Amino acid sequence: MNTAWIQFLHALPPARSELKPNETGWLVLPQRASIRVAGDEAADFLQAMLTQDILALSPAKASRSALCNAKGRILSLLMVHPEQTPHGLAFHLTVPQDLRADLFKILKLYVLRRKVTLTLEDDWGFIGLINPTSSLLEALAIGHQSPAPQQQIALLGGLIASGEHQAGNLRLSIQGPLTALAVIAERITPLIPTPVTQAVWDCAEIHDGLPEIHRATYLQFVPQWINLDHLSAVSFKKGCYPGQEVIARLHYLGKSNRRMIMGHTPHPQLLPAGTLIYLANQPDTEVGEIVRSAWCESGEFSAQQFLAVIRLNHAHDALVVEQHPCVLYPSPFVENPPAQTH
Repeated sequence: MNTAWIQFLHALPPARSELKPNETGWLVLPQRASIRVAGDEAADFLQAMLTQDILALSPAKASRSALCNAKGRILSLLMVHPEQTPHGLAFHLTVPQDLRADLFKILKLYVLRRKVTLTLEDDWGFIGLINPTSSLLEALAIGHQSPAPQQQIALLGGLIASGEHQAGNLRLSIQGPLTALAVIAERITPLIPTPVTQAVWDCAEIHDGLPEIHRATYLQFVPQWINLDHLSAVSFKKGCYPGQEVIARLHYLGKSNRRMIMGHTPHPQLLPAGTLIYLANQPDTEVGEIVRSAWCESGEFSAQQFLAVIRLNHAHDALVVEQHPCVLYPSPFVENPPAQTH
């Protein structure tokens, strides 16, 4: 790994686990990896592989997407970052670190004779910023305003700044070559010496309703179950891609009976992705599955919050996860319970 980056990481103080409302925080995002897709047919190749309309993208905007199998089950979620090059558009795909090798192999299988080059970007890293101030943004040469959701800005040294928030606190990521990223990081620490923990970032993503796919939930969900259709991560106007028929049929001819909903639980241990949720009065009846969870702290509030795929007909029932109650928050996918009559 890059020497300057290693020295920077070793010099960091212990991270803090709480961020007050509207307080600025930052962190390194080691759970992310990048795959670069380039070549004359890079856009057409990804158009035929991903749920997003790749041909409609421009270097000014990143986009969420998914890679599915033929049955519409998700292999991975991705952020697609178009990059203008002298030879046309290339793409940086932000993927989970634990799935990057598998995804690289899958994509490579489909390249065949296309004029496409795939590269695992080993000398590549990510930094996250939460509630960045205008002075911090200006110090990083981003401007005086944080990028809008999924807006991306090309910075010096091959770096890319992208808005990642949905409706919650402002968040952006900066990614790129480790040497250039180390330079940017050295501008952050004089203003904010102490980073925050990964849990702080995870909580912000959970509050924004952003799912994750990792090894435990590989091929477990279709896009609608984790609300990708409401996160603009699926195009229903483009042509074929793996799983398109199943995904489109559910969109046009049916209604998803499962949706991802936020909740919390007093369970003392962090629940891994894939943990099952059951009916409290019928502990053998499975009704949902944890997508992701994190310990969220703010002032006196501390709780394990999660996103879970829930069977909607049980969304108003009492639920348990590993013998502990779990409470679902109000969701636009869940109708209010019928009024009680006496």
